[in-house]
Amino acid sequence: MVEILEVLALPKSTFYYKPIQNSGKQKGRTLSDFTKTTDGQLVANQKVINEIKELLAQEFVDYGYLKVTHYLRQEFNYVINPKKVYNIMKMNNLLNVQPVHSSKIKREWVKDLVPKPDLDFSYLEFDIKYFYVHKKRRNALVLTVIDVKSRWVLGQFTAWKINEKHVKQLFEEIFSQYELPEKIYVRNDNGSQFVAHTIQKYFADKKNPTVVQEFTKPATPEQNAHIESYHSITERVICQRYQFDDLKELKDTLERFRYFYNFKRIHSGIEYKNPFKYLLQKGIDMSIDPSEKSYNCILKAS
Repeated sequence: MVEILEVLALPKSTFYYKPIQNSGKQKGRTLSDFTKTTDGQLVANQKVINEIKELLAQEFVDYGYLKVTHYLRQEFNYVINPKKVYNIMKMNNLLNVQPVHSSKIKREWVKDLVPKPDLDFSYLEFDIKYFYVHKKRRNALVLTVIDVKSRWVLGQFTAWKINEKHVKQLFEEIFSQYELPEKIYVRNDNGSQFVAHTIQKYFADKKNPTVVQEFTKPATPEQNAHIESYHSITERVICQRYQFDDLKELKDTLERFRYFYNFKRIHSGIEYKNPFKYLLQKGIDMSIDPSEKSYNCILKAS
């Protein structure tokens, strides 16, 4: 090639090498046929592929390659990096491809208003989401309460209509089942059920724990980001996958999802663990029956 450039009187700096198109060769280093485990065993990649397929076939699982990587490391002790998992999933059409939106609104986060709790269960977010029940041709409402720090879903209430009495009822159940820090914050938007005088007075009068109710500014869902994220996940893995005949079918599905979310779903915000494992490593065992009120290992705020 250098000789040709000299004959044409072209400087080498003006020429850039272009690979032969459709050569059939994959760019980069060839993917190995085996994956090593932490104890030194070599496992065929096909076995890894089958394990990824089994994971992605589970109800409610919508993982991308990064969460799949953590799953493989945790469940099978594979020594495997995200790049290899990405390549395996891409070659087998297993990547979680999200729909492309024509426009995207950039959100400015108000950092000083985003909760940053030091204790688990000291900062809760709650909100209501609509779920369409196809056979009834109407929307049902679901009220969910989530812990900001651990991502644990403390409770849900599902009904055709939700008012301030239902909000109070759900929190009464939560306060009776969980031993919470002495002072907690609850954050919500400006829905009519939450701004109602009954609810504001209920939280203001609450003792053991003391409750501070916070309101997000209008049209700022980012200030309630954790519950909004939960709703976004349910939109993908429930609303876009299921059709419901009645309220009971919706409730049963949501209860299964709540169990999956608390005990199995990997969360990037809590060290790529599920809430149960995240809390367990802190000495908080959430597998104990809540009716026994045995969550006494949750530390009280000083």
